[in-house]
Amino acid sequence: HAFAQSAHTPAAGSEERKGIMDAIRQPAEKDLQLKVVFKVDRLRVAGDWAYARVLPIRPDGGKIDFSKTKYKEDLDLGMFDPQGEALLFMKSSGEWTVLEWVFGSTDVPSVAWPDKHAGLPKALLQ
Repeated sequence: HAFAQSAHTPAAGSEERKGIMDAIRQPAEKDLQLKVVFKVDRLRVAGDWAYARVLPIRPDGGKIDFSKTKYKEDLDLGMFDPQGEALLFMKSSGEWTVLEWVFGSTDVPSVAWPDKHAGLPKALLQ
């Protein structure tokens, strides 16, 4: 029955949304070596699972110059999409943990996640 769970999008400003964004911020900032906030393209929660597609931006709202990051070469080759995809799971402590974080990819890494993560609700990625 886990696969039949419906998904919802946490409201802007909600604790649920803040918890998810805070969890994603750790790998994103490590990746980019910059402080970031996110422009959310897609955010879905189903049970203890969450999926997010986000665009990192600077805390002042400015665009990030990705040519000054480790993604410079991909950017130069035209093989860079400035969005990140994340899959998260809620631990029993009530904290979100990031299971997958893919950034800069021009393909769609999330298509492989249902096969990789048992119990992942189908509704999450639809």
